[in-house]
Amino acid sequence: MKNKKPIIISIITCITTIALFFSYKSILRWQVEKRVSGVQFKDISLNTSGITLHSVYVDKGWLKGSLDSLTSDFQGEHILIEGGNVSVNLDERATKESDNTTKKKRDIQFQDLQVSVTYKKYNATLQEVRSSGSNICFAKAKVENTNIAVTDGCFNKDTKIASIEKAELDKVEVKGVQLTDLTAHHIEINTKEKTAKVDELKSQLIFENQTFHIEANKLQGYKNSETISAESVKVLHPWLDSDWITLEKIKVQQADKIKLSVKSSNVEVDTTTLSISGSESCSTWVDSLPSSLKTIPLNQVQLNGKTSFSITLRPKPEFNLKSDCKATCSTFPNLRKPFKYTAYTSKRDVFERESGRGTKEWVSIDMMGAMPIAAPAMEDPGFLRHRGFITQAFANSLTSNLKEGRFFRGGSTITMQLVKNIFLTREKTLGRKVQEFFLAQAVESCYSKDDIIELYLNVVEFGPNKYGVAAGAQHWFKKSPMDLSPVEAFWLASILPRPNKTAPPTKESLNSIESLLKKLAFNKSIPDFIIEMMDQEEDIEELDNN
Repeated sequence: MKNKKPIIISIITCITTIALFFSYKSILRWQVEKRVSGVQFKDISLNTSGITLHSVYVDKGWLKGSLDSLTSDFQGEHILIEGGNVSVNLDERATKESDNTTKKKRDIQFQDLQVSVTYKKYNATLQEVRSSGSNICFAKAKVENTNIAVTDGCFNKDTKIASIEKAELDKVEVKGVQLTDLTAHHIEINTKEKTAKVDELKSQLIFENQTFHIEANKLQGYKNSETISAESVKVLHPWLDSDWITLEKIKVQQADKIKLSVKSSNVEVDTTTLSISGSESCSTWVDSLPSSLKTIPLNQVQLNGKTSFSITLRPKPEFNLKSDCKATCSTFPNLRKPFKYTAYTSKRDVFERESGRGTKEWVSIDMMGAMPIAAPAMEDPGFLRHRGFITQAFANSLTSNLKEGRFFRGGSTITMQLVKNIFLTREKTLGRKVQEFFLAQAVESCYSKDDIIELYLNVVEFGPNKYGVAAGAQHWFKKSPMDLSPVEAFWLASILPRPNKTAPPTKESLNSIESLLKKLAFNKSIPDFIIEMMDQEEDIEELDNN
C-alpha cells in the first residue's frame, strides 16, 4: 500500500494539471469578469507577464466598443489595447467620475483605434488613434457639427497641451462675418491655461457681399482676456489695393465693442451697427499703415496733428472725419524746384516726366489766363476753403461704392489729385485714397493755394500724352493758356476727369460751357470778370464780322 501511495498522488497531480490546463481559460475568464465589470471577450491567452483578451467588447456606460485585443499584466496596472472601434461620451464620464472617488490609476496604452467622441453638442470621429507615454495621438479627426477636419494631432495628458498639424473648416459665421475655406497649420492649444497658438491661418472672409482673402501668421488666443493677437495679417481685396497688404502687430479684444489695434493705433468695432471708429495722432495712423502704402514721401514726412473718424453701415451708411494734420515742411519734397514724376502714354506705358519751375513746359500761374479759376470751378468748387479733403465727398463716395459693390468713386480734391499724379499710382483703391488723404494735408500745410493750382495744372494730363496746361491748350485750341477765352478755358478744365476719352470741342459743346458759365456767375460761383471777358470777346467778334 505504501508503494501505491506515491503513484496515486502522481495520478491525482497529473489529473489536476490536465484539468487546470484545459480549464484555465474558464478560470481566467471568471477572474477577469469578477474584477472588471462591463468587459466581455471571445478568447483569452496567458503568458509569463500577463494575459491577453481577444475580440473584446467593452460597455462601461460612457465608453463602449469592440477591441481586437487587450493585454494586461497580472496586477491590471499596465494595459495595451490594439485595434478596434470605441465610442466615448465625455458628458457621461464626467458624471461617473464625480461619483467615484477611489478610482484606481492605470497605465493604459493603445494603437490603431477608431474612436467616436461625444462632448456636449459636438460629435468627433478620430482615426488611427495611438498613445505613447503621456501622449494620445491620431492621424485624422472630424468634428461633424462644425465640419472641422483635423490632421495629425496629439494631446499630452500631463501638460494638457494639444498640438495639431493642420485643421480645416468649410464655413463658420461670427457676428455677421462669414469665414469660408479656413485652413490653420501648426496649432497648439493649452487646455489648462486656456490659450491657443497658430503658426499660419488662411481663409476667405465674406462681409457685406465682399470677399476678402486673409492670411495670418503667429496667432495667439487667450480665453480669459478674450484676446487674439497676430504678428502679421495679409489681406487681399481689389478695394484695398491691387496686391496683398500686410498689417503688423494685430490685437483683437472682445468686450462690449471689439477693440482692434494695429501697431500703436486703436479702433473700436460695433457689430450691432457695423461701425468702426478711431482717433489717433496723424503720425500714429501713418506708422500703422501697411509697408506697401508707406511709399516715398509718406514714409519720410513728419506729420503733427490728429485724425478722428467713424464709419457706420447700419441702418444706413454714415461717415464722419476730422483731421488737422500738418507737415514739417523740411521733411516734405521741395516742389518749388524741378522734379520728376511718373506719367503714362496713351497705351498706358510708363515714362518719367520732368516738371517744376524752370523746366521747358512750365507755365507760371500769372500766364495761365482763366485756367486757375476754371479748374477749381469744374473740378473742386470748395478748393479755396478745404485743407486737402472734403468729408462730405468721402461720405458720398462711401454710399456710392457700397451701392455699386465696387470702389469706383474716391471723392478726390484738386490737392489729392495733385499728390496722386506726382507721388502715387493711378489705381482706384482705398489704400491709395488713404495715401492721398495724408499727403494732401502735407501739401496744404506747406504750399499756398496758388502754388497748388499752379502745380496741378502743370502736371495733370489734358489729352493723350499731353501733360500740362501748355500742351493741353495747344492740342485742343492751338493757343497758349494765356490766350484761351473763358469758354475755352472752362471747356479744357471740364475734360480733366477723362481727358483721353474726350472728343474735340464743337460749337455745341462750347455753347453748353457758355451757358454753364452764366449760371455759375449768377450763383456767384465764379468772379464777375469772367462774364465781362466773355462780353468783351463777343464785342470784338462782332466788330471783326462788320
